[in-house]
Amino acid sequence: MTLEEKIGQMLCFAFQGTTYNSQLKTLIEDMKIGTIIHFARNVENIRQVYALNKEIVKHSSIPPFIGIDQEGGMVRRVQNEITYLPGAMALTNSSNDMIYQIYYKTAVELKKLGYNLNFMPSLDINNNPYNPVINSRSYSDDKDIVKEKGYIACKAMQDALVLPTPKHFPGHGNTNVDSHVGLPVVKDSFNSIHNTELVPFKYVIDKGVDGIMVSHILYEQIDNEYPSTLSKKVINDLLINELGFKGLVITDSLTMSAIWGHYSISEIVEKAINAGNDIIMFCGRADIEEQKEIYNAFIDLVKKGKIKEERIEASANKILKLKEKYASNTLKEVDFDHDFNLGKALSHELTINSITLYKDNNLLPINKDKVISLFPKINLATLVDNVNNNYESIGTHLKCDEIIYCEENEKDFEKIVQKTQKYDKILLATYNVKEGDYQTKLFNMLDKHKTICVALRSPYDLLMLKDVSTYICTFDVSKESIRALVECLQKNQFNENLPVKIEQRRGLKWFN
Repeated sequence: MTLEEKIGQMLCFAFQGTTYNSQLKTLIEDMKIGTIIHFARNVENIRQVYALNKEIVKHSSIPPFIGIDQEGGMVRRVQNEITYLPGAMALTNSSNDMIYQIYYKTAVELKKLGYNLNFMPSLDINNNPYNPVINSRSYSDDKDIVKEKGYIACKAMQDALVLPTPKHFPGHGNTNVDSHVGLPVVKDSFNSIHNTELVPFKYVIDKGVDGIMVSHILYEQIDNEYPSTLSKKVINDLLINELGFKGLVITDSLTMSAIWGHYSISEIVEKAINAGNDIIMFCGRADIEEQKEIYNAFIDLVKKGKIKEERIEASANKILKLKEKYASNTLKEVDFDHDFNLGKALSHELTINSITLYKDNNLLPINKDKVISLFPKINLATLVDNVNNNYESIGTHLKCDEIIYCEENEKDFEKIVQKTQKYDKILLATYNVKEGDYQTKLFNMLDKHKTICVALRSPYDLLMLKDVSTYICTFDVSKESIRALVECLQKNQFNENLPVKIEQRRGLKWFN
């Protein structure tokens, strides 16, 4: 392999379009890029994705990693025609065997479509209830639950020959900043980090996981100068030397605001590679001219001796070895009518299991009552979520009147409240409530004695609402979760085990 080919293996790029186009031709045939990541914009349906990935493989001189964020819940790039995968926190109430089966079925279907790399699971311990980006993407605020469920996800993926990259090392749970839009800082002591954040990662490393994704977080007690993705102290010293990780180290996208714009392209590449990353990922605008600039900067840094060739050699060898295990140079023929959506019944059962009744002040059941649903207009909670204009509401499936409320119609809240007076029960759905926002204002105006609150994603919405009498959590606002919620409401059957502590968090102020 030439130096340029080895460098290509160490780069992961996103792309525009849904077919094998000129951008992909440049990335794969000219630059020999070794890893391509898909986003929802690249996915129309499973037949299109299969044909696209077949072309990517066909034109790659070295079998490519074709990656995707198929975490589950709100973070799913292939959203239709395959088995629905609930989000991490939504899965926690089910048995380990059921969790393994849903991950395995998902991995098998992804593999059939040509994907061999899945950027998941989140091994972040959501020990900060005000975390804006992890939240229900975490299994729990309990490190033992996170390590157990996270390992099941990793094992299922690897058993189906899809490479997982548990993330976001060293942990994104105890932060109150989304690294897509800023730099989170963790000030905890080294002992605290070892005994909490690192526990799930140590566990899966010891169990033989083949990949790890590193986050853009400044862990002050480890490296007070560089975010983890650019830190030799975090990656080489802690992850590789101390924790003994021998697998693939990949960055989160280096175009995220925590990194991009704070360093030049050459600085990002130099620091990230010398820190110990094997693959550096750039998503962002997915602009081909920008991608060429990154590629050429990488080559230039090696030729100038700022990145040693032996460093390139070590990562290239590791990547090729893992590709022998996970990446095939051909895609098997598939039966689109029979090879997909194999876990439909299981995923429905898992989603039903996830709907959790945290408290009830004799407002359930609702079957004989006249009910109105107040459902929020859904905007993206975080940039990692799917852009989806096809959200379903409670009123889509429950026979009741419904009003969609939002910040823009706050002036109509008094009319909404007056209308609710004609009903026996109010179903108030909330979505990632912030202190003092329009959702809290509407809640405060309602008759709390007949209001049932339904937290559609974050179980911590309760912290922003006073005197809630009845509280239900769904953990995802997917159409599958809404359907399961309505089924649980109709049968008055709920899970009652919440994977996180809520009331104990009330009144606490969390700062990094």
